[in-house]
Amino acid sequence: MNSLMIFLDAIRDHLDLHQLPPVASLDVTAWSRPITVQLDVDGLPQVARALLVWANTLDDVSATVWRVSDGVSVHLSITGRTPCGIPMRVYGAVPFDPSTFPDLPAGAKQSMPVYLLRGWAAPGEVAA
Repeated sequence: MNSLMIFLDAIRDHLDLHQLPPVASLDVTAWSRPITVQLDVDGLPQVARALLVWANTLDDVSATVWRVSDGVSVHLSITGRTPCGIPMRVYGAVPFDPSTFPDLPAGAKQSMPVYLLRGWAAPGEVAA
């Protein structure tokens, strides 16, 4: 079996093994780049919950928040590795809200602790 098939089988096995939230797109571009997963969920609590579900399936997880350059939306993302070592990046977009993201200027990207996702996943709670 060639190495591409082994790689694709490992991705499929990871997706099959876990009950993961809906995905809008899955981008597999190169061995050295992370597989990019765009979530198909709307709203801050739903995006945060979906990212937490993914985070529970990955090792070495870190999180990032990025306000796009036009300032209208914010991408929340996690990066990590599957247990067999495949790098992954999972993200979802939410509308910019200055009360949730008070120190995030347009175009800025910042690391953030994963625990912030837990706060945002619980409706009615503030975790900024």
